[in-house]
Amino acid sequence: MKGIGKLTVFLIPVGIAVNIVGGQIAILLKLPIWLDGIGTILIGGICGLVPGLIVAAITQIINAISLPTVLPYMIVGFAMAAMGAYFSKKGFFLSFRKSVLLGVFVAIVTTAMAVPMDVIIFGGFIGTGNSIVAAGLMSLGLSIPVAVTISSFSFGLVDKTLSVLACYFIIKSMPLNFLSKLPMSEYILSRKQ
Repeated sequence: MKGIGKLTVFLIPVGIAVNIVGGQIAILLKLPIWLDGIGTILIGGICGLVPGLIVAAITQIINAISLPTVLPYMIVGFAMAAMGAYFSKKGFFLSFRKSVLLGVFVAIVTTAMAVPMDVIIFGGFIGTGNSIVAAGLMSLGLSIPVAVTISSFSFGLVDKTLSVLACYFIIKSMPLNFLSKLPMSEYILSRKQ
């Protein structure tokens, strides 16, 4: 893998901007999906772990300005960056099927990380569309942890699969000469050609 160069330094704010736009739309509209991980996964996948971690951290700090409760979820962003970097090396962003499978895996991991925070820190209600669904499930007799897990995974599955597929389509559309300049190019190009 190549080191962090000027192109990576340029792409980090692009990843942050993609995350913030998606995240702010979801927050303002109280959507049950976040849409704030595309930039993190993408930058992790094309630039490597450290740039992906930077994108995740700065995204959460900026999103915390309008919704401070998102700050503890920075660790979830770190996991998405790590999965983006790791699975890029395995060629997952170059296959539609593998990208869908990766979206499911990312949803499982991020749900497992987020639900304990949702329940322990916030009592299961984090002020998003997921909370409305969780409340409905609790009215049916489900416990808070079970309701939050079902709600979070259901919407996380859609969110994370869409996020990974967005990365797949973005990487697939990148010209080879651009990809060759990226830190993760040795993994992407060896499978793309």
